[in-house]
Amino acid sequence: MLVFRVGPIGTAATALACGVGVAMGVFAAEMGPILSAQAAMASLFVEVAAILFGGLWLSRILTATGAQQRLAGWLTGMCRDPARAVLLVVLGVVPFAESMTGFGIGVVVGIPLLIQFGFPRVHAAILGLLGLIIVPWGSLGPGTLVAARLTGIDFQALGIASALLSGPVFILMGAGALTLGVGGRRAAAAWPDLVLTAGVLWVAVWGVNVVLGTPLAGVLGSLASISALLIRVRLYERQSLVIPLLVRRDLAPYAMLIAGLLVTSAWMALWPGKAPAWLRVLHSPATWLLVTAALTPVLLGQSMQAQPRALRQTLSGWWPIALATVLFLALGTLLSSTGMSTVLAQAGAQLGPAYPALAPWIGALGGFLTGSNTGASAMFAASQAQAAQAIGYPVLTLVAFQNVAASLATMAAVPRVMMACRIAQDAPPPQQAIFATGVTADASVVSRSHVWPIVLVLNGLILVVLSALSMGLM
Repeated sequence: MLVFRVGPIGTAATALACGVGVAMGVFAAEMGPILSAQAAMASLFVEVAAILFGGLWLSRILTATGAQQRLAGWLTGMCRDPARAVLLVVLGVVPFAESMTGFGIGVVVGIPLLIQFGFPRVHAAILGLLGLIIVPWGSLGPGTLVAARLTGIDFQALGIASALLSGPVFILMGAGALTLGVGGRRAAAAWPDLVLTAGVLWVAVWGVNVVLGTPLAGVLGSLASISALLIRVRLYERQSLVIPLLVRRDLAPYAMLIAGLLVTSAWMALWPGKAPAWLRVLHSPATWLLVTAALTPVLLGQSMQAQPRALRQTLSGWWPIALATVLFLALGTLLSSTGMSTVLAQAGAQLGPAYPALAPWIGALGGFLTGSNTGASAMFAASQAQAAQAIGYPVLTLVAFQNVAASLATMAAVPRVMMACRIAQDAPPPQQAIFATGVTADASVVSRSHVWPIVLVLNGLILVVLSALSMGLM
């Protein structure tokens, strides 16, 4: 399907149709049980689709009201060192935006910001993609939720395990971004900033997963890394950290989303016994994304005039993504309910002790093909879990490797790379580059051939590290 450039919907629909044919023709499955299994997962399908809609709507309305642009402008004025600017965007701004909204929106925010700093457009496109390191918690974590539901693993436990395995990803991707952005010598000199930013991101993401649960881990973790780096900027560059009143108001939607999830998380924790359905709905990330997006103009002190257009744009961009995602979820449900994932797991288990080294690459293949951690989880999480059981490997650990590797590889997916190239090509030139790079008037064509190889190489290097870790944890 990749060779013939079939889109995600066509790929998912074809795979699902073939899966139904194989299930009925080879595995003697009947349509009734197949439909019953799909119906049992309907609530998950709806929740994931609602999270996707809410994240995209919030991104659209924040752009329409100018909030994202004002926040980006304030951050641009804060950082005068190119190495710290790279870390601020790659380990802070892009992960924060991606955690809040998903869909690769972190790239939409990060690339224009890098160009305003004065980086070449090709480098900005690559650096923006390298910032997609927090995808297990992107859009408040639907991909991780799907992996947990399909494998029977506790959602929070999978978030914690994924956070522990993400440390090497943060450090290595930050090092790669620094080397590309400022050169090897300056990157080596910036190692204290790298260790600080990546370390704070790692510890904060893990800590939030442990204390508050998985959905907010990416948001609060990236906020912590941004804050740590800005404090370092204050100490070494003597920049004021005073936030202007207008920018403070622009933070209100983010504050509402975080507060809503925190309050409902505490309510869920204090509820005696199993929480009722209405409280579980209230606690869902989808609910607070939708409520925040609806109230954003009010929170910013603006009229609701921007909402109709934002909703139209959201609908037009949402339905292809949601349809492809639901089709992949249906495929994953089909594989697990008909026994096909068991057969795949048994085939993988033939490798015996060597299988864990292959597991991250299987997850990465899913992320690369679907451009979505949710889609990759639907395709491979269940079979990875069953393979782990077959070879006596900890199921939680192997599914966490699947989750992290699949999330990592989404940055190399064709649609993501094409989107990054388009944004870098169309972004306005810097009004006044923050630091000299010699490319203020850069007008080079940003093509996929310039961007893709570097992203693929860095992904491959990190996958090698994850494979080595998976063998070391046996």
